[in-house]
Amino acid sequence: MPNLPPELLGILPSLEVLPFFASDSPQPTAGRDFSFRLKAFSSYGEISRNLLTRKIMGGIIPWEIFIADVLALPGQRTSWKIPLFLHACPTELVLREPVYKAFYPSQGRPPAKLPQRLTVGIESQASLTKGQSREWLNHWKNAGATELAFKMLPMDMMIHALKAEALDAIIAPSPWGIHAESTGLGKRDPRFSPGKFAQRLVVVCHREFAEQHPDLSQTLAQVIAGARTQLKDPAVFTQSIERMSRCGRPLLHRDFLEKAATLHAFSSLDQDEVPDIHKLVAELMALNDFSVLPSQVAASEQTARLLLPA
Repeated sequence: MPNLPPELLGILPSLEVLPFFASDSPQPTAGRDFSFRLKAFSSYGEISRNLLTRKIMGGIIPWEIFIADVLALPGQRTSWKIPLFLHACPTELVLREPVYKAFYPSQGRPPAKLPQRLTVGIESQASLTKGQSREWLNHWKNAGATELAFKMLPMDMMIHALKAEALDAIIAPSPWGIHAESTGLGKRDPRFSPGKFAQRLVVVCHREFAEQHPDLSQTLAQVIAGARTQLKDPAVFTQSIERMSRCGRPLLHRDFLEKAATLHAFSSLDQDEVPDIHKLVAELMALNDFSVLPSQVAASEQTARLLLPA
């Protein structure tokens, strides 16, 4: 893979990154005073690897995956800044149809017997989707007899793994679950909620880029808030999807994104946060409470100051 321009920001196409494409500028940018280009990747893991090899200057990935798969690695502690926390990422649980029927028999009867084992696709061993899976399963009577197993796969490969019956379920950022269901690979559980394990997406960028743009956090927050308002316009929504489709594969169909926007009340404007020291420490402590904070990373003010843009 050739070296990519340093202003590239890596994304996994999803509902949550669509505001980054709502700009009316000739190329997808996040503001007038600075610009970066967006490139699609097949998984958060691929974004993390490209951050580590400096082939991209930043990415939009779940907070816990960034901490475990990037920051915890040797030589990374002083390299990265977090200019923005996006609001909780809506996720969707899809079960292969035979598995779905085991949990939801016809005529509204309670399940007679749950599967002995469920294999769930995840993006990272640190992913909070593991916690989401356990919380969902614990709602069922006699769930203790069901063993949960996890298999790490890129997002686009999870779809193929469902088809090949190598996975029983996936928990995916919207609208990947809608995509899997629409192609006949399984059924979404309408009762599923990520609950306390909801993932926060973060904008991550290299320290040098943040130093060059000291107003990065505030500008991003203003631009994304404005973009969410613009996306209420059907024409802007369509144009944004078209822009996202031009940033590479994997691709998401417009119908899936439209359905996701309706299902997940996409117009929320007040949940993106510019981090400060207290916010970063609180988010690190939350990962520690969930037992996904690596031992190499301390939930401390010192770590928070390293991540805080100047």
